[in-house]
Amino acid sequence: MITECPSCKKTISVVKTGVTVCPKCKAVVHIGDPVKDEENKVIKTASQIKAEADTKTSNDKKESGKVSGFWEKLQDAASSEDSYGGKKQKRKHTGLFKGTPWDNWKTTGFAEAFYHTTVEIINRPSKFFKDMKYAVNPGLIPIYGIVAAFLTALFQRFWILKIFQSLFPDFQSFSKAMANLPVALGSEDRLRIVYSTMHPEPSALFAQLLLSPLMSIIITAFILHLGSVILGGRARLHHFYRMSGFIMITGVLGIVPILGNIAGFFWRAVLVFKGGRIINNFNTGRAYGLTAFYLFMSLLFSSLGMI
Repeated sequence: MITECPSCKKTISVVKTGVTVCPKCKAVVHIGDPVKDEENKVIKTASQIKAEADTKTSNDKKESGKVSGFWEKLQDAASSEDSYGGKKQKRKHTGLFKGTPWDNWKTTGFAEAFYHTTVEIINRPSKFFKDMKYAVNPGLIPIYGIVAAFLTALFQRFWILKIFQSLFPDFQSFSKAMANLPVALGSEDRLRIVYSTMHPEPSALFAQLLLSPLMSIIITAFILHLGSVILGGRARLHHFYRMSGFIMITGVLGIVPILGNIAGFFWRAVLVFKGGRIINNFNTGRAYGLTAFYLFMSLLFSSLGMI
């Protein structure tokens, strides 16, 4: 497991929770259990241990004449005795926690990390969100999410414009169709605004495709965080920025018009349920509540054209 020394802030690796020694500052620290949201704490700093060692050396020398040195004291303080239950257990190095596949994209490569991240979100979403939650120095919004959100916006915008423009190639056909509706949509000026929106200039369309992915991730993150707070969750906002980015992959199904959007909507609901439960340590009832809140708010913002 990768964690951080609370004394000097150095990233260190430990096999399990309990007492250990920071390899940089030599402080004795207690590594909290992340599943229980326990914080890392400093038990003794290196200076405190050295002072105790010097005091004991001056007052009580061992019969062998060997004086307990500074490093030996550190080794004793970080012995294999676990802080939970006082049982002595031999530590075994079984590997390091490395977060999600995307957290190593600089090492594995963009394409491979993108592929493995998508596969894990599909096959093991609960494990994926747990790894995401406890990743060390993960960043704010993953590039993975920005790429996925961009593809989502691209597919959705393409099909909306294509269908509209094929049905209404000119303003007269659009105006005539709107006049046949049982409820009027407004004056001719308003109809022209709607029509021009569906026939955007290339520069305006390009700007929308650049801004909408980022706005979609940010708004989704705030919705998830607000729902979490309402239901009693304590997870930080940056967790929901990452979660929001990763669940944007569901919008890629929009490459298939209508049916793809429907399938992506339900897939996203499943990911919000599983991710919200892991990140907030929610029970099933609260996870369902968070999912319902997200779906309601996302439909509301979608109707306003914001996501």
